Amino acid sequence: MLLLGNPSSGKSAIGAIVSTIASENPDNTVLALTSPRDFEAGWNPNDPGRFFWIDDAFGPNVLRDDYVQDWASAFSKLRAAIKYGNRFLLTSRKHIYEAARRRLGQRNLAQFADGSAVVDVGDLTFEEKAQILYNHINFGEQSQSWRSSVKPHLAAVAAVPDFLPGIAERLGNPDFTKNLTPRESSLVHFMKEPREHLIDTVNALDDRLQAALILVYVHQTGFDPNDHDPSAAQSVAELTGHTLAKIQDCFAELAGSFLKLSGSKWTFAHPTISDALTEILRQKPHMMAALLRGATIDTILSSFICEGAPHVRDALVIPTTLDDALVSRLRHTPDEWHGNWLLFHFLSYRASEAVLAKTIRQFPELLSRSCWQTELVGNDPRITTYARVHRLGLLPDNLRVEAADRLESAALNSLDLSFFAEEDILALIPSLRLVGLGLEIRATILPSINDRIDEITANADLDEEPDSHFEKLLGMLERVEMIGVDADASDLIDDARMEVKRSIDALEDRKRERDEQEEGDADWTHIITQKKEESPPSVVTTNRSVFDDVDK
Repeated sequence: MLLLGNPSSGKSAIGAIVSTIASENPDNTVLALTSPRDFEAGWNPNDPGRFFWIDDAFGPNVLRDDYVQDWASAFSKLRAAIKYGNRFLLTSRKHIYEAARRRLGQRNLAQFADGSAVVDVGDLTFEEKAQILYNHINFGEQSQSWRSSVKPHLAAVAAVPDFLPGIAERLGNPDFTKNLTPRESSLVHFMKEPREHLIDTVNALDDRLQAALILVYVHQTGFDPNDHDPSAAQSVAELTGHTLAKIQDCFAELAGSFLKLSGSKWTFAHPTISDALTEILRQKPHMMAALLRGATIDTILSSFICEGAPHVRDALVIPTTLDDALVSRLRHTPDEWHGNWLLFHFLSYRASEAVLAKTIRQFPELLSRSCWQTELVGNDPRITTYARVHRLGLLPDNLRVEAADRLESAALNSLDLSFFAEEDILALIPSLRLVGLGLEIRATILPSINDRIDEITANADLDEEPDSHFEKLLGMLERVEMIGVDADASDLIDDARMEVKRSIDALEDRKRERDEQEEGDADWTHIITQKKEESPPSVVTTNRSVFDDVDK
């Protein structure tokens, strides 16, 4: 199951509750994981009673492309684990999963792709919102007098269209409401614009406490006192004027409100605290310089963008005055597949042309590094980086030949023409070779397209949607058609589309027959919500509000 929510929607809290319920079954072993790689390391086919909870499965604050690649390979193991009796609960912010879904394409888990195992925790009725708000206020740490003063206004808070359970929880915590006036307008604004109030709350903290939050912030996955980045920690100490020891002493004061201890790491109690810090740091250029020197390279590559680059939601912007410092950090990206993937992705989409040019002129050897390859070559950040560098006139001839070989192979062997719409990528293939590629597609690929369709049909994975197997092939036909074809080629394309339709029907029949034979084996757990019209009518109708005794 995949739980989706906006920041502060309470998805993580719901995940924790479901995991706790699962742990009460003596036959279950509950594993709280932080990444798809943790799952692959923790799956034991001989232990069918495991419950895997992966919070922020596709990245905590921004989409992590390495997680997308890891899930693409891990989903086959996940399907096998489910058949062995294991259960899974993944959580993600909605906008992060939407970005991941587009990049996964046909590699996505079928139950996520069709929505059958996806739950949006933000879709609540007024009664459900009111009960959540009541619980947080009634069982929170607010004084009785404060609860009495806000009681008349709580129904208006619960009626806010974008009501968020995570923000309701903050209303029960006096650490977040010290400067909040107990009037309806203030309380409703608190719910409507939570980030604004949280920014004010963080800004109002003592300098030492802010330093502690920044220390956790620059360690993207959390601060471990025994295993952290010393340069990042020293940078924060120099920036704030407090020693590392004094900053760490503040963690206990922030525990339960702003921070939580996850194993040996101090992490944010909720991702929106990181969001607030992002907004605060954007207003402090001197702090950006310190963060750029001290943050881990993974943080820089996945959470920052250059000034002048296309906008990326929630990303910190590095001003042009720090271009040289950034280039120096890029040079020290570890030469391993994960780091190289992040590096090429940064150079493709997050780096300005000035930073890209400086990086390649000073460190051209970075271009020869290896990383994962995407299923669609048009989405490959290494190829996209080569295209940008070639447009700047800085791509070595041998790497252009390598890229051209890869593109031709994708077209002829995988029927992948996803790059045909990208002029910069297409320019990696020399003109004569590009003409030859077009002739090869017309003379060889189109006449044998039905053989390709038969091959795809024979090797299709029935756990995937039948039409997903033909996305590349149909995309190729569409792009070839857009370029312009003769009458005979047009007939071949029309015949191929009809053959694909017949093959999809055949795969659906095979899948249906298999499912009927295996009925009962699949054991997905669904949360079933009883429809309101099916609920028994109330015997007694009263005007009593759920908030009547919130101050008792």
